[in-house]
Amino acid sequence: EKGIDVATGKSLVEVDPKYFRPSEVEQLLGDPTKAKTLLGWDPCKTSFEELVSIMVRHDMEKVKRMIATKH
Repeated sequence: EKGIDVATGKSLVEVDPKYFRPSEVEQLLGDPTKAKTLLGWDPCKTSFEELVSIMVRHDMEKVKRMIATKH
């Protein structure tokens, strides 16, 4: 798979075939038990929007710490 810039036709990104699944699966399921146990996180009480907000906030804090330690 490739991501192509429509304006220039230039390939911007290409996925290495070694990361493709050998065959597609019907359904993928996750198990939140570890997150519940270690973090106290309950997927039934966190909306998708809240989860994205938590993740972005964490990433932004991490970037701020990285910037602060480089100066």
